Amino acid sequence: MKKPFSKFAHATFLLCLTAAPLRAQFPHSTVDPASADSGAKIYASNCARCHGDDARGTATAPDLLRSLAVLHDRRQMLYGKELGPLLTTGPNHNFKYDEKQLADLSQFLTASVNGILRSGYNAEPTNLLSGDATAGETYFNGAGGCSRCHSATGDLAGLAKRYPPSALQQKFLFPNYGLFIRRKVQVTVNLPSGKIYTGDLIRIDDFTIALREKSGQYRSFNRTAGTKVTTVDPFAAHADLLDKYTDTDIHNMTTYLATLK
Repeated sequence: MKKPFSKFAHATFLLCLTAAPLRAQFPHSTVDPASADSGAKIYASNCARCHGDDARGTATAPDLLRSLAVLHDRRQMLYGKELGPLLTTGPNHNFKYDEKQLADLSQFLTASVNGILRSGYNAEPTNLLSGDATAGETYFNGAGGCSRCHSATGDLAGLAKRYPPSALQQKFLFPNYGLFIRRKVQVTVNLPSGKIYTGDLIRIDDFTIALREKSGQYRSFNRTAGTKVTTVDPFAAHADLLDKYTDTDIHNMTTYLATLK
């Protein structure tokens, strides 16, 4: 059985928000399939026994897919020009490849790195609509509890016309993060003196709490004995679901939301 989607995975999704700007900053790591195939044969014959069949390293040799030299070669599209010296001078290395062999090996490693990226500098997220829309609708109206606050013919009508699948997914998973921040957590502080302060939550921990009132006034309090703090998170239901979602639920929901046109 698949494990529920964890809150701690949120960083991965938040990184997707910056994919478009990053694509403009980094070159596209293209791969020539024929060259990569030739590189795979070179790798299998000379490298796999130490670095592993998948280039992820073994007990005796490091992970090449995390190698700075390999990543630099991929990013700059050097086609092995800087890998050549390392292959002749590195510990236990004495491989003298010609320019084409180096380019082929570089293409194989580039393809291997590309293959482990869910969404990278040069790739759009894929398979986002591989779920079952009917199952997604059932989850929306049932176990997910989404219909308690939302309506497919009300606030969500035409949603898929406004957002691509990747944004739809991010929006229902993390509606109050990154580009989608709209509403802040509200907090009420009841002091032992009887005074009450309410506003947008700025910071909270075990010792202090800070808020900003509607007037713009910033206030900070020590959480001393007798101080009562109440928070209202408008997206608490979304946060609670992060510990319950499975990958299947997420894909089904994304596919269903993509039908709301």
